[in-house]
Amino acid sequence: MNCRQAHKHICESLDEKIDSPRCKAIKRHLKECPNCRHYLTSVKKTVKLYKKLPCPDLSASSRKRLYSALKIGGLS
Repeated sequence: MNCRQAHKHICESLDEKIDSPRCKAIKRHLKECPNCRHYLTSVKKTVKLYKKLPCPDLSASSRKRLYSALKIGGLS
């Protein structure tokens, strides 16, 4: 597993069982890669903050611009 695969699978595997083959491969990679360990820490902090903070109210035009930007960025 390389860093790109690890980053992709870290986000996709948040709900996965900790002992799945994919999670085991990610754990092996994390042992060897400090950059991916930092990335995982960042993802965990982001999720924690997301759960803790209230959802902001967006105007319809702001929401439309946000969704448009996310689609352009390939994140949708």
